[in-house]
Amino acid sequence: MTLDPQRLEALGPAERIIETLTRHADHMVHNRPGLVRRETSSPTGIAWSPVTHVDEDEGRVVYGLVKQSKKTRRVRLGLLGEDGQVRHGDAVVGRYQAPGLVPETTAWLYRQVANVYALDNEFVARWASWAFTQENRDLKVVLAAFMLVQPRCGEPVRDGGEVVFFDDDLRDIGEAMCLLRRRDGRDLNPKLLLRVGEVLELPEVAAINRELGFGRSTRNPFLGRWPKAVTRWLRNREQNPKLLGGLVKAGFRRTVMRLSQKVGYKPATERFFMTLRWRQKQARDGRRTLAIGREVRAAESWEGLSERQICERIMATRPNYKRIVGLLPSEPGLTRAIMAAAIEAGGVSKADLIILTPTLEELGLLDVPAVGERWQGAMEEAENQRAANIAARVRAEAVAEKLQEAADGAVKRAVAEVVRGLRIYVFVDKSGSMDGAIERAKSCLSQFLQGFPLEKTHVAVFNTVGREVTIKQASAAGVTQAFRGHRAGGGTSYGAGVRALSRYTPEPDEDALFLFVGDQLASAFAKEVQESGLRPVAFGMLHIDSPGYTGAGKCVEQTASQLGIPCFPIDEAIFADPYAVTRTLRHLIASTPALASVSRRRSLVETILNTELLQKPMWA
Repeated sequence: MTLDPQRLEALGPAERIIETLTRHADHMVHNRPGLVRRETSSPTGIAWSPVTHVDEDEGRVVYGLVKQSKKTRRVRLGLLGEDGQVRHGDAVVGRYQAPGLVPETTAWLYRQVANVYALDNEFVARWASWAFTQENRDLKVVLAAFMLVQPRCGEPVRDGGEVVFFDDDLRDIGEAMCLLRRRDGRDLNPKLLLRVGEVLELPEVAAINRELGFGRSTRNPFLGRWPKAVTRWLRNREQNPKLLGGLVKAGFRRTVMRLSQKVGYKPATERFFMTLRWRQKQARDGRRTLAIGREVRAAESWEGLSERQICERIMATRPNYKRIVGLLPSEPGLTRAIMAAAIEAGGVSKADLIILTPTLEELGLLDVPAVGERWQGAMEEAENQRAANIAARVRAEAVAEKLQEAADGAVKRAVAEVVRGLRIYVFVDKSGSMDGAIERAKSCLSQFLQGFPLEKTHVAVFNTVGREVTIKQASAAGVTQAFRGHRAGGGTSYGAGVRALSRYTPEPDEDALFLFVGDQLASAFAKEVQESGLRPVAFGMLHIDSPGYTGAGKCVEQTASQLGIPCFPIDEAIFADPYAVTRTLRHLIASTPALASVSRRRSLVETILNTELLQKPMWA
């Protein structure tokens, strides 16, 4: 769904942020090969899908990877050409995308930040300071990159030739994002710090920076303070050997080496190279002075160790699960005892415990009280809906139910704080135009509707007649049961859906949020909304294209415009990403304006505006 240019021009900084948070479902980085196709309905203008390739007699053949139930099927797409295009005969299927940054998605996200910055510089600084505490890594990286290169860098302001004061140094925000550490792990780890530089080096982003007048070079990408921030980061790790050694143990050794190469870091002592096991050779110009020709210790290896010895090594060194997998030899492999030792040593995080559920089940560890208790604790603190996807890969029905409960709980926790003082009204289009799409609509609803408190949530389906739907249990199963038997058919009247819920008037201290699920193929219905007395402060639109949809429907957006309230689009693609559902819902609900006279809610915009600007650490 493409935004109307006039509407885009009218968006203020706050609404642009919401557009970014609620419409962006594509990952900026994919760590496996993919195929990029043009997709006009996507906010980024593309669609990415996973692929693999095989060298055959006719050339390099690219296969799409299509997931069907528990298996992945390979589908032949075409031949990969030297220009990176995949062709089926004479037709171009798409562009082969190597693992790493996806240029179109990265540039789109960077452009959103630039658009907000053009309207309000300080707002972006506070947005970046707020985003640093959140889990959205793509947004965090892009904001850090932008803040490091934007032009407000503390320059003197003169009056009559005299310096009267110094401008705000907003690049300090970007530096702080690169340098600060957080106990919850939401800081920029070495890979994300490197990614900030990769974003700025991307030709598409470099072109945006030139367009905005950031930097002076017409050939080289402008990196702003990124090299300076990385140099300070490396110096701090060198001066704190335990930090540097910890990065090596955590698997960031090569990333730290890459960062050093990118900024031309010059260590103070050769211990830096020894810790990284980085053998040094003299440069042609003879400029290097440290550790030239010095032998470095070999990498740790568990090859040849018995199962018992490996377990003892795990208990003694307490490595994380990623490192354990990297060190584990094919014999004895991942055994029941080794996995149990990894869990007991604290090397398996709560997120890993959820992801590893099928493995724990296969090894029979879920029946071990110590492991089962930790696993249950991880279920109770799940932060996303990954557990729901994993449920399809386990054998025991009880385990699958626990995983689904974890996913339901993640949604509830995600929106618990932001729904206070808010009454939710959900309207689901089941008219004939939704034929073939109604099942997708119900699938999406089952992933988020259970997160809202039932006593404050009212649901209706409509065609030409509206009908209330009662959800008896706040769970995915309860939502699925409530919509059982509803089929697409009949005409379309959004107003009929509103009338069906008009008796649920919000309390004086409550705001009303309308969420619509459908294709918008109907007439505007502002009159029905006004007559209902429900006084919505915002619309959320989960647009689900039906077969043959041409993009003509805009009735929900038109109605919001007539009522003078925002309409936040929700991309259906987020429901294919277990990490995006809870994050997007939380931001959507939080972004709803707080207008009730005694409402205790604070909108997302207010939260961002009240966020203190980040400060660089004392050592920087």
